Amino acid sequence: MEQRELFFAAVAVFIAILSGAAAGIWLYMRKKYISYTEKVLSSIDDILAGRGTERFDVEEETLLSKVQMKLKKLAEITAAAARKSEEREQEVQGIISDISHQLKTPIANIVMYCDTAMNPKVPEEKRAMCMEILKDQVDKLDFLVQAMIRMSRLEQNIIALHQDKVSLQGLLERAVRSIRARAADKNICVELICEEDAALYCDEKWTTEALFNVLDNAVKYSPQGSRIAVRTERLEIYTKINITDQGVGISPEHTADVCKRFFREEKVAKTEGVGIGLYLTREILDKEKGYLKIRSEEGSGTTVSVFLVNAD
Repeated sequence: MEQRELFFAAVAVFIAILSGAAAGIWLYMRKKYISYTEKVLSSIDDILAGRGTERFDVEEETLLSKVQMKLKKLAEITAAAARKSEEREQEVQGIISDISHQLKTPIANIVMYCDTAMNPKVPEEKRAMCMEILKDQVDKLDFLVQAMIRMSRLEQNIIALHQDKVSLQGLLERAVRSIRARAADKNICVELICEEDAALYCDEKWTTEALFNVLDNAVKYSPQGSRIAVRTERLEIYTKINITDQGVGISPEHTADVCKRFFREEKVAKTEGVGIGLYLTREILDKEKGYLKIRSEEGSGTTVSVFLVNAD
């Protein structure tokens, strides 16, 4: 009987000890869990408060370090996405500002000359002059809108370029033909030297426009009686087309800017143009795996080198 009581007493003591140990372990684990949770929440609070992840210890091989490493990567991804979104928003605001600036002048002129032309007291000669100016301003407005539509479609990949084998000689002749009348008005000689009628791999229509934009700028910014030279050089992968003028040239600090959307130097502000031509040219060439380079000396002219992929 005594042995049985001793056995039950021992069992009771063992259960008591086991229960106490279990309770102690539970309390310890609960404390560790609470401490871990608080540290994770503190790490999240640091990120939300903009304090960054400098206080994170990601070098240790602990569960908290692993969680902090993931939080750090998430914070970096979120920050990068926020920067990109902000840059995109600023770019959109810049585009809207540029477009507003470009539209402001022709619209103001249209309103002014329309009011003048509608005045019954205005002589017929002045009314006719106003109508001519109105047509000119509407043409400028239409050109600007069409250029911006092309720019938008190219940027959004709405327009697909259909590349095929195209004759270099024919391409250059079409591009040069499109500016000969304007060149003749300024008594500018356009010299075309195509050493070899190579085959290029490009979209004929859009590449003609890309070359036209470069040639049009050459005519626009060249003085009366000057010369524009168009020369080709066949390379291993590309054919280089050099378009050299004797115009006003580009300031060294702005050579990299002239291909930006709506960019124009102050010194040519009075010359007709909106600053989209070279931007469109660069966009077209990029889609054809080509590119352009610009060399210029202020007051002595500019050479724009267009590189197009050979078809053979």
